[in-house]
Amino acid sequence: MAALTPAPTHAAAFAAAATPLLLHELEATRPSLLEPLAFFVAWQGVPTLAFSGFTEALVDLKQRIAVAHPSLPPENPGSRWPKTTLGCLRDGRRLRPEELETMRTICRELSTELQQQQQQQQQPQQTAAAAGGGIQVIVDSASIALFACRSLERMLSCQPVAFPGTLDTSPPPAQERARVAAILAEPEHPDYWFCASRDGNREAHYRGPHLGATLMHPLALSRLGAATDRARGSRQAAHRAALLSLIEGFRTRVDLQLPDMYVWFDDSSLHITLRALIN
Repeated sequence: MAALTPAPTHAAAFAAAATPLLLHELEATRPSLLEPLAFFVAWQGVPTLAFSGFTEALVDLKQRIAVAHPSLPPENPGSRWPKTTLGCLRDGRRLRPEELETMRTICRELSTELQQQQQQQQQPQQTAAAAGGGIQVIVDSASIALFACRSLERMLSCQPVAFPGTLDTSPPPAQERARVAAILAEPEHPDYWFCASRDGNREAHYRGPHLGATLMHPLALSRLGAATDRARGSRQAAHRAALLSLIEGFRTRVDLQLPDMYVWFDDSSLHITLRALIN
């Protein structure tokens, strides 16, 4: 399902037109780091992996795109904070209150393990290239993806564009960290079940036919093309493999405690959305 399908004429035309339009903004963006922070149950019961916050470089990129291309649709709320959507509820399934509590427990426990691992391994005052620290995703490119389904398991075109310049290892701004913290606190609200049990965003929504375009950064090195070198370094490859291993552990735990409740997206489709281009 994750194989890249041949691009039809209109897809190739879109990629050819969109890349030059965004090239100026993309090539003015410095590479930066995103750190995984927590597993999270979003609205409609969607399981996600949240990152600690968008970096200043990525916030600036998103703002410059909005100013330079006002005809683009407004940014979706879901891309205002960095996350990876891991899967979704099966069609016809809905989380009961006790099942949501099971998911919250899994998320809390595995998020605590992730954060402890990050804290134990981090070595302050060292650059990402020299440190043996926690898992970090080097975002040194963005891909303009024309997709045939919302999970990005079927794509018609995917054009990566490298970010030039030196790696910015600065943490996300306080405002961006606070944004993520506020979202991660939502499931602890007593009434959150009404959000987690809402209709929509089931398997047919993500895997059914839908044509759209997005600007994203894939987690799988195989989707980065030849546009970047930093993300292909041995340390970064190890970080991404470790991240995918953590995700697999989360999926296994959920399937064990809530069998036949969720479907999981293929590893090759996992990504961090920067912003939608065509909804």
